[in-house]
Amino acid sequence: MDIRYDLLKAELSLTQGQIDKYDQLSTTTKTWAVTLWVALAGLAFQSKQGQIALIGAVVPFIFWFFDGFNKTYRTDYKKRRDEVQRGLQTLSSGKNLPKDFQVPNLPVHDEKTVIRNMLLLHVGLPYLVLIVISLLIYARF
Repeated sequence: MDIRYDLLKAELSLTQGQIDKYDQLSTTTKTWAVTLWVALAGLAFQSKQGQIALIGAVVPFIFWFFDGFNKTYRTDYKKRRDEVQRGLQTLSSGKNLPKDFQVPNLPVHDEKTVIRNMLLLHVGLPYLVLIVISLLIYARF
């Protein structure tokens, strides 16, 4: 085996580490969004001021945007991780990598996909629920 095999193993470890990092960031982002939203909703009820509930509708949107970025970066690293896995499978079966296969080749992130990722159900639903509840709280006052 050549140096490309060792590079692929290192790149596989690096890309998986990045995926894990963005998974953790997504969890942390959602946790902070809910924590701040609960604090604002409680304040709105306590003070009986609907305007605070409107702020509570904006906060989840901001975190939703950041979560969309995290998802974009995670997806880019996942694509590369899958390519690296296929490369390792090719090498382990005794075949040669295609000539155009680059090692290492870390992903270039395309921020144009952030909105698309924000609209994915598993990304956007928690934030949409918080926004809708905030608007209902506002309508109550």
